[in-house]
Amino acid sequence: MSVPHPGGDPNAQLYEQLKRDVLERAPQVELVEYVPNEIEARSLRATVDPHRLDPPTGPESPELTVKWYRQTPRDWFHVDYSDPNTGFHAGWHQDEDHPDLGYAHVQVAVGDETDRRGVEFDHETPSLVLWEIVESLFEEVLPTYTEPA
Repeated sequence: MSVPHPGGDPNAQLYEQLKRDVLERAPQVELVEYVPNEIEARSLRATVDPHRLDPPTGPESPELTVKWYRQTPRDWFHVDYSDPNTGFHAGWHQDEDHPDLGYAHVQVAVGDETDRRGVEFDHETPSLVLWEIVESLFEEVLPTYTEPA
C-alpha cells in the first residue's frame, strides 16, 4: 500500500507535457488518455500494443499509468506498468513507501516474487525522468523479466 501524496491537485499542464513529449512518442504506445477525463485529469493511462513489445506478450494490451504531483523538495510520482497477458507488473515510485531504498525505487513483480531496489535518475525535469523510465521499461526491464508468448 502506498503512502498518499502530500500535495494537492496534479498539474494539468504537466500531464499534457508528459502525454505529448513522452508517452505519445514511445513506439510501443498506441493510445494515451487522461483519467477520468481531460478536464478532471488525475492520471494518464497509456495503452501499449503487445505486438510492439520485445518479446511480444499476447493478445491483450498492457497499460502504463502515470500519476505525478509537483511539490518541493521532490515531486511525488507513480509510474506503473501491468500486462494482463503475463501478470507482470513494474512500478517506478517516488514516494515515502520505502525510505530505506532512497527517494525513488523501482519494483518488479513476477508471480509471487517482488524485487525492489533504489533508483536514481539522470534528470530532474518530469518529462526527462518519465523518458528515462519508459526507456528502462521497454529496453531493459521487459526483456529481462518476461518470456516470449
